[in-house]
Amino acid sequence: MKLPHYLSFVNKSLLLLALYIFLSLVLMNFSNPDSLRGVRWAMLKTVEWVHSVQQSLDWSRELAVENEALKQENFDLHFAQQQLREMILENRRLKKMLQLKEKMPYRFVAAQVIGQSSELGFRSLILNVGAQDSVAKNMAVVNADGLVGKVVAVTQSQSIVQILVDHNAFVSARLESSRETGDISWSGKAWLLLNNVPKTVDVLVGEAVVTSGLSRIYPPGIKIGIVSSIDENQYAFFKEIKVKPAVDFGAVEEVFVIRDKPAENPARE
Repeated sequence: MKLPHYLSFVNKSLLLLALYIFLSLVLMNFSNPDSLRGVRWAMLKTVEWVHSVQQSLDWSRELAVENEALKQENFDLHFAQQQLREMILENRRLKKMLQLKEKMPYRFVAAQVIGQSSELGFRSLILNVGAQDSVAKNMAVVNADGLVGKVVAVTQSQSIVQILVDHNAFVSARLESSRETGDISWSGKAWLLLNNVPKTVDVLVGEAVVTSGLSRIYPPGIKIGIVSSIDENQYAFFKEIKVKPAVDFGAVEEVFVIRDKPAENPARE
């Protein structure tokens, strides 16, 4: 059994004292008192030095143990701080999602993103909801920022969502100001493309692009992004419009799957 620290210190001190007394008794047999005093002094200094070294070692060990304890405490505090920061950010996201749910007259299924896929030609998210949660193929998926994509496959407990930054994704869209329609596709880079908008239509940089409603999948008015640049080729009939997505697809964590529109409710018109 390990002795308490103070008992260990007492035992070491008593051992050194006993050693000093024993050597003193041996040296008492010497006949020369001056030599005896000199030897005793040297022995006392040696014992003091040994004792100080032992104390320094004990202090170093205690310091090392305390340092490890402080490191662990510092790690625990940083971890708790990070957890708190994550909780605050999650709370902000959920508040935005709740505001979206209150604004849109649809029934939603709340879901968490539990996986991502970026296989060649197909980019998707995996959700923790499926057929048992009333999720079905071709349901639109949104978050607080805008349109995420649509459900393309469903199991009992999970579903796969094709996101807008996928080569096979196409959405009927509308410019919010001019009300002109076009279709959204992925450019293969960081932006989307709004296609089939005639050169005669006035389009402004910064103008919002939303779903047109000309689809059985996507309800009208869901934000897709904003116009970031407009190019015109004199030999083309349509403008080349780049759209910055409203959704950061690399940071999607919570989404809503839009099930259907509820019965008319005058209080929500």
